Amino acid sequence: MDLSTIERLMQMLENSTLNELEVSENGMRIRLAKTAGRGAGAPAASPTRRDTPEAMAAAEIAALMALPDVDETDEAVIVAGLSGTFYRAPAPGAEPYAKEGDLIEEGQTVALVEAMKMLNPVEAPRGGRIVSIMVADGEPVTPGTPLILLASD
Repeated sequence: MDLSTIERLMQMLENSTLNELEVSENGMRIRLAKTAGRGAGAPAASPTRRDTPEAMAAAEIAALMALPDVDETDEAVIVAGLSGTFYRAPAPGAEPYAKEGDLIEEGQTVALVEAMKMLNPVEAPRGGRIVSIMVADGEPVTPGTPLILLASD
C-alpha cells in the first residue's frame, strides 16, 4: 500500500460520516480513525447510539433479514434451523418419520438434518396435517429453507 493510497483513504474517511476505516491489501493492514480536534475548546459531540456505523449496519441487516408480516393463517411452514442434508427417515430404506397427509403432534420429529456427522431432529412447532414436504430426501438445506407445510386440523 503506497502513500498516495493512504492519503486517499484519509480523505475518504474525513469526508464521510464514518469514524473508523480499516483496509487490508497484499498482507498489509491499515486502520484509520477520526479523533476530536485538538485545541478546539469544546468537546466534539459524540454520535448517538443509532448514528454509529455499527448501529446503522445492524439496522440495515435487520431490515434485510426481517421476515414479512404474515396474516394469521391455518398453515405453518417448518423451516430448517441449520445447514446440512435433509432426511425424511432415520436410516436409508426405513419408513419416513412423516408423509404427506399424516396428522402430527407438536414436538413430533418429522425429519432429520445431518450437519457435521450429527443427526439433528426437525420437530413440529405445532400439531396439524402435513400438506406438502417441500424438500427431496438427501437434498442440502440452509437455515430458513422451507421444509414442510402444515395445515391445522
